[in-house]
Amino acid sequence: MLKVQNDVKAINSFTRQLAVEVPWEELEDKYQQFLKKFASRIKVPGFRKGKMPAQLVRKQFGAAAEADFTESVIQEYYLAGIDAAGLEPINQAAIRGVHFHEGGTLRFVATFEIEPEVSLPTYAKGMKLHQVIFDMDDHDIDKAVEDLQLRQATLRTVEDGADDNHFILADLQEVDAGGAPLIGRKIENQYIHLTADGPFGGENLANLKGANPGDTRRVKLAGETGEAIYYEVTARQISERIVPELNDAFAKQSDVKAETVAELRVELGRRIQTAYDRESEQRLTRSIADHFVRNAKLEAPASMVENYLENLVSDLEKEGHPPESIDREALKAEHLASINWNIKWYLLRKALLEVEEISVDDEAVQQKIDELIADDESSGQQIRNYYRRPENRRNMKEELTSGQLMEKLKTYAKIKTEHKPSSELRKASQVS
Repeated sequence: MLKVQNDVKAINSFTRQLAVEVPWEELEDKYQQFLKKFASRIKVPGFRKGKMPAQLVRKQFGAAAEADFTESVIQEYYLAGIDAAGLEPINQAAIRGVHFHEGGTLRFVATFEIEPEVSLPTYAKGMKLHQVIFDMDDHDIDKAVEDLQLRQATLRTVEDGADDNHFILADLQEVDAGGAPLIGRKIENQYIHLTADGPFGGENLANLKGANPGDTRRVKLAGETGEAIYYEVTARQISERIVPELNDAFAKQSDVKAETVAELRVELGRRIQTAYDRESEQRLTRSIADHFVRNAKLEAPASMVENYLENLVSDLEKEGHPPESIDREALKAEHLASINWNIKWYLLRKALLEVEEISVDDEAVQQKIDELIADDESSGQQIRNYYRRPENRRNMKEELTSGQLMEKLKTYAKIKTEHKPSSELRKASQVS
């Protein structure tokens, strides 16, 4: 029978070594059966295939047979060992120190990682949090109205040359500093917006103003690392943007709930404030999670870090980045702090859900889907189709579970609420 020696050795909070010892009495029958199959495959001059005497098989091929047998049974006894020890590895074990000879004991050491035991920091008292609620203002509404107008704007051809705020439909041919075209570096049918604060502002804007269809002008842009990139811009068409007039007809066309411009502004204001409130809640939940990550003595298992990194690499490849262009070490260095934070929160969240006895069943998921359909009946079929996919239903369950957990954790916290004008948020985003 299987015997695990010396229990389990903890290398650190997440790495374990399991020494496994299997006596010959456990192995003998299996080895004899294996040796018969092994001998049946041997073809040696002077003997029919599979008819070589057992003693000669042992003498000439014994070491190979022992090695093959060991490889065939290690996984079985490794799994039995971790089961007996009550462990759940999260990565593939490294097997070392393998020793076996016919008639003797099989020994090996398996090194693997497990999810570390999580000791939750005290949170029932003393979790002090600060929540900022941003209040929208008229500037937010003005910008939302302007965006609506721009989305519904049309382009009208201009006959008397390009000017400020016009659009040039052009072909852009990259050239070297001397003006020679670079083969394969041409962009066709590209719209250029002539604005002072855009990439074609400054000297470029001055060069492009007055251009007519067929004209070619030189521009200089900055590359990703700041190097100068030159283009010959050949205009195809010059257009100006015609923005719809802001009136009640525009309001009705823009929003089914609005009959007038005043009602449109009210509805936009409601949506903007809802968005600000949602962001405030997201920041608060991040603060709650950060409280646990900061105060818990917890290490992120190395294998989980590597798996997270591989997912980042996979995402970059899906976005079209060639595998050979991805520097894994640089990527790891850039994202390591975020990776560690996310893994620690995953482990802490799992422990919190168990302690707080929070779970969401399929019925709750379906109820939420029904609510989404009721709120937007015109998109009902699209919503149903989306949540027919198991992955999307799982994501919904995760969101509901996280929501319930956060609502529970808020009851333990002392939250100081502060209102600030949205202008402060806009200033912060401009600085960053």
